[in-house]
Amino acid sequence: MIKLIVSDLDGTLLDHHKKVTERELNALRQAKEAGITLCLASGRMNMEMQKVLQDIQHQGHSVSQNGAFIHLVDGTLLQAKLFEPSIAHQVFQKLKAYDVVKLICTGDANIIESISPASDEIQARMFEPFLLKSEIEQSLKDAFPICKFSLFGRVDVLLEIKKVLENELPDQLDIYLADKDCLDIMPHQVSKGTSILTLIAHLGFKPEEVACFGDSFNDVSMFGITPHSFAMHTAHADVKKQAAYTVNSVSEAIAHVFAFNEKKTTEHKGSTVR
Repeated sequence: MIKLIVSDLDGTLLDHHKKVTERELNALRQAKEAGITLCLASGRMNMEMQKVLQDIQHQGHSVSQNGAFIHLVDGTLLQAKLFEPSIAHQVFQKLKAYDVVKLICTGDANIIESISPASDEIQARMFEPFLLKSEIEQSLKDAFPICKFSLFGRVDVLLEIKKVLENELPDQLDIYLADKDCLDIMPHQVSKGTSILTLIAHLGFKPEEVACFGDSFNDVSMFGITPHSFAMHTAHADVKKQAAYTVNSVSEAIAHVFAFNEKKTTEHKGSTVR
């Protein structure tokens, strides 16, 4: 039986207006009524994810900043994983040569060194305002705690940055496209997938009792932990290849979950009768 559904936000549960549609709300209500637990897993901050939960009048666990943080449904912090300070400083120095919007992310703020028209466009996509900090390099030298770098710009430039960092800091980072114009840089082995495994171990669930929904490369790590993985039809072809199913919406994925659970219930009843 599937006991936990894990959903990405942008491009998955949220529409283009950063809202959850009535169709998805109804599916989530049905899942809640059936006793299925919800977890949101996103590159966003926990406070943004809590706002979504409040808006939809739902409760759930939170895996935020691509797995850096895990918060339980009651608000308890289960995990916090940050960059080793010297690695974070090295990454920042290498990024200075590139004309992209650079966010330095903590558990509760997206920090930016300077404001520009390009950063204003990215700001419009966020729930919370950027924190302006002009002396961020010195702060990183002083071991300012961060969990992620998010870069926004042309995809060819982002892929060039990815290649450079992977060559110059091998086995130190996990780097992937989180959106069509966004590159996320994480500490090595910090991902949605590893954090979902930590969460379900805490909850006493098995990987086969989890269904994961997503649409981007930062969701692939959680697709690999369960046979019940669902990629949105809008996802990149390479992302869809990593999922067991391709669906049009979270509500369609939840319908698959109900069908699977009903099948398991029927099989169990049949074996009991025999």
